[in-house]
Amino acid sequence: TGYGQWEYNFQLNNPESSTDAAQSGNKTRLGFAGLKFGDAGSIDYGRNYGVVYDAIGWTDMLPVFGGDSGNPDNFMNGRSTGLLTYRNSNFFGLVDGWNFAVQYQGKNENSNRNGQTANGDGWGVSSSYTAPIGVGIVGAYSSSDRTDAQAQGVVANGNVVGAGKHAESWATALKYDANNVYLAAMYGEMRNAAPISIVTGPTTTAAAFANKAQIIE
Repeated sequence: TGYGQWEYNFQLNNPESSTDAAQSGNKTRLGFAGLKFGDAGSIDYGRNYGVVYDAIGWTDMLPVFGGDSGNPDNFMNGRSTGLLTYRNSNFFGLVDGWNFAVQYQGKNENSNRNGQTANGDGWGVSSSYTAPIGVGIVGAYSSSDRTDAQAQGVVANGNVVGAGKHAESWATALKYDANNVYLAAMYGEMRNAAPISIVTGPTTTAAAFANKAQIIE
């Protein structure tokens, strides 16, 4: 069975014109297509959610707050481009509630990306189990090559921040979802993957990645 999804953000408060300002904020959030093979799982390709968001997303339930570490175009932590994803629900139809995913991301190094939205090749996995009583647990991990510019890091106050050839992220979460009650908690860590802004001079800042970040929601 074929399937797909396209989600686009229209900024309706912009003026009518063809200028860059008029188009500011308009963007494709999701755009992917794939095939589902019954209990054998599904495979799709396009702009989709990275597998680490399988865990981050459990605390991303509010319209504004929650899931703050699932930044778009941030390796495999949120919505991103060039994702090839295999998903399997209920473990080939043998274990209800046990889902897993395997994902590959191709590099995105084109000129319209800044240092924080580019990425090299990467891979990730996730697995979750939700019991009939509504209690669930999930874990996810990803590892990505970084671009040459990212690997060099950023110099601030004589120190190099966020240098390294690889970016890693992992997260785990627990939830209770039953009887009209939803509760969830998530913990994760990122190495050379959490985007930050650092002071590089009296009046200057630079975009960089934290050497290590811990996330609790």
